[in-house]
Amino acid sequence: MTSKTSAKQELPLKEQAYLHIKSLVLTEEIPVNSFLSERSLAEQLGMSKTPVRLAIERLEHEGFVRVSPQQGIVVVALSFEEILDFIEYRLALECFVVERIAGNLLEPQIKALQNQLKEQAQIIGQKSSKREDLVLADMAFHRLLAEFKGNKQISQALERQQDMLFRVANRIYQKHPTRTETSHNEHEAIAQAIIEGKKDEATRLIKEHIQKIKSLLIGSNA
Repeated sequence: MTSKTSAKQELPLKEQAYLHIKSLVLTEEIPVNSFLSERSLAEQLGMSKTPVRLAIERLEHEGFVRVSPQQGIVVVALSFEEILDFIEYRLALECFVVERIAGNLLEPQIKALQNQLKEQAQIIGQKSSKREDLVLADMAFHRLLAEFKGNKQISQALERQQDMLFRVANRIYQKHPTRTETSHNEHEAIAQAIIEGKKDEATRLIKEHIQKIKSLLIGSNA
């Protein structure tokens, strides 16, 4: 089996550069509104500027950076309007999913949901866990619910929003570190209502869970 390290080494340089820089942006190791330099990034990655330039072009197309002759390469901040639009999108999608799957999960799905919550709790309980690990565990819960619906369009729609979901969740956990435990408790309550077939309660809980993001961001000025 190919290791992650060797697999990464086999990727084209432009792909390695893209994944590395994107990770720095998503985790905000490179803060928003920061200026990037092709030369410094190339030196950091140990490669020429050509693959870095191609990676930057791709990141610009995806909206992570902005390139201009005057300013150079700038990490683009998420606007508050973009975040609010994303929250409305999640409310519409996930409330629908939860209402439809409540009371309809098969035994293997219930087991998978319970195992995911256990894994999430373990990550939260580990002092060595990075914020990135906490964010990914949170995202996995929501992705699992969408998978249970069995609708490819919904799953693909959520998959296309993974970067946005990561950036928003990372922002929340960065500004509100104790949110990880609270979020997990909310996940458990949502899961229990789904398993017990309490559609109205499950829908209410997922709605409150997502709306909490909005109140936290407003409270911290995003």
